[in-house]
Amino acid sequence: MEQKDVEQLKQKLILGELTEPEQQDFFNWLKQLDQPELNAFMQEYSALFEQKTDSLAGELHERLTNQIEMRLDALEAANTPFWKRSAFKLMAAAAVLVLACSSIFLYYSNLNGHTQTALSKSTTIPHAKAIYGGSDKVLLILSNGKRIEVNNFTKGQLAVENGYSIEKESNNLLKYRKINTIIASAPGDSNTIVTPRGGQYCVNLPDGSKVWLNAESKLTYPVAFSGNIRKIALQGEAYFEVTHNPDKPFIVCFKGSNVKVLGTHFNICAYNDGETPKTTLLQGSVEVSTGDCKKIILPGQQAISSHNIAIVNIDTNHVMGWKNGNFSFEHERIGTVMGKISRWYDVDVKYQGEVTQEEFVGSIPKSKNLEEVLHRLELTGLLHFKIRGRSVTIMP
Repeated sequence: MEQKDVEQLKQKLILGELTEPEQQDFFNWLKQLDQPELNAFMQEYSALFEQKTDSLAGELHERLTNQIEMRLDALEAANTPFWKRSAFKLMAAAAVLVLACSSIFLYYSNLNGHTQTALSKSTTIPHAKAIYGGSDKVLLILSNGKRIEVNNFTKGQLAVENGYSIEKESNNLLKYRKINTIIASAPGDSNTIVTPRGGQYCVNLPDGSKVWLNAESKLTYPVAFSGNIRKIALQGEAYFEVTHNPDKPFIVCFKGSNVKVLGTHFNICAYNDGETPKTTLLQGSVEVSTGDCKKIILPGQQAISSHNIAIVNIDTNHVMGWKNGNFSFEHERIGTVMGKISRWYDVDVKYQGEVTQEEFVGSIPKSKNLEEVLHRLELTGLLHFKIRGRSVTIMP
């Protein structure tokens, strides 16, 4: 393409006057640039694109922003070099500008030859009652089988077991406070806390370690950690901040695997939903074992436990999204995405027709109601949904 033709395309892009064939010519030109040329283009035009997209009207801006955030994962999945991915993000921003100005097709780097058209309207039932997400709630099961709905208490002592006072604090923390150093814990004495769908909770274990449980999770632990190990069992997802004790390792058992630590911060996701268990380390080091296979992971790494243990580098911000008040999707299929949503809003999910197999990337606040969250997903153009009571149907 001659330089004068390129300049003409640039001007028409800024004015929002590119035709569909001209868009394709423009993207093809961008893709054949080398790194220095792309850098120069980005420096020249990125500020203008940002200014233009920031000025879009609310609904259109939200729609386009979500499309970019949730669809650019295809670039990384295709093993595109990092510097080119950055350039293609700029291309997506340029496409946003084109769509905003001329209401024509929106292209995303066109790496796989697919295009997406303008999005259709939501299919939710009009005036459906808003469904909001969960809150701090947990069931405590004592060693004698007694069940205590912690949410029925404002604060104060809930029970006494084996020399420990089990208390709910004003910040909704469940805490074990030692009140008798003479009483020894009977072998097998354990407590269990269970967060329901739509619930989460934080507990301070008898050894001082702190655990945050995600929705639909279960943690079983001794009333007092005697002997030379601290061993607990997890179903679901939890984030741990373990009190350092080199003489008494802390062991978490989950789905045929276990994590052994001395004192560190890590997250385990081990739901019984067909997903492979994942251990993510934020601080310190841990040993992950499955059968005869044992591996050490370092901060910023994730161990994926199956027949063997695979270790990958991970963005811990995505992993910790649930604890920090967000749904965070990092190259996740719709089944995984809806699993997180269904657990937090306590809804059932059904699929109708051939739903998308593409991966989602992005973040949505958990404080949004269910319809708002689903609407964000629908804005990608990959799916539609309808809500009936506490049932959600996902459709192409």
